[in-house]
Amino acid sequence: MQLRNRKSLGHAVGGAAIIAAAALAAPALASAEPIELTNPTITTAVEENTLSVTVANPNVDPTSSCGAFALEVAKLPALRDDPSKITEPGFLSWQTDVADRVGPESQDTFSTDLADGAYAVVGECVSETVPTPAVGEPQLVTVGGVLGSVDLGSLQALLPADLDLGSLLEALPGGIGDLIAGLPLGSTAPAA
Repeated sequence: MQLRNRKSLGHAVGGAAIIAAAALAAPALASAEPIELTNPTITTAVEENTLSVTVANPNVDPTSSCGAFALEVAKLPALRDDPSKITEPGFLSWQTDVADRVGPESQDTFSTDLADGAYAVVGECVSETVPTPAVGEPQLVTVGGVLGSVDLGSLQALLPADLDLGSLLEALPGGIGDLIAGLPLGSTAPAA
């Protein structure tokens, strides 16, 4: 079940403003030098089995949008070995729906129910004018009671010795940009 903090009127007005700004700026953007994207600020909170993720897009590029995704920590070695797995149905536990991505200089909160476990939450921003997405460092969260009171910082000790979460996404063959571009952004439902 997906719960969502909605600000419908604000989103409708904000969405219309983004579309209008992008249309007005399109000729200028075609000749302008691309603005470098900044990765989003991601804040996570867990209450029982509900993961809440706040995504803040700090970018001013009118075509930028940011989102986040979560995957089970146990899947990180498989992702390291085969980055294309990120596009397989069910590989990600959750991701921001394409229609709900956060526009420039905005933020929104998304919530989803997940099974007990340890998850890596990653924020990313894309833009029509910047070819390389901006990707944040993975944040580790525990959902449910599976790990009890384990300190999230000590989760690294539970992973294989050769798996460094901080550099995992940077070291993927083809870069994280190719993976983000290939994500199936149409669903926010937890994997079955």
